[in-house]
Amino acid sequence: IALANDCEYGLTSSIFTNDANTVARAMTAFKFGETYVNREHFEAMQGFHAGWRKSGVGGADGKHGLLEYLGTRAVYWQH
Repeated sequence: IALANDCEYGLTSSIFTNDANTVARAMTAFKFGETYVNREHFEAMQGFHAGWRKSGVGGADGKHGLLEYLGTRAVYWQH
């Protein structure tokens, strides 16, 4: 987690695990707008899409425009 967060950008991250506790811990610690669990990088249809830090604010489509001010995160978990 420290290695992943050691960058200037924060659009997407990925984690491959079947352990729900590991996913929960990563979601608390990751500094990324999107995290994919057990799948490749692609956003879900109608999903929130935005980065943190130098990856831009994004997420301004539809109701998600207001949510970016709340530090919204998205988790895509294929189990």
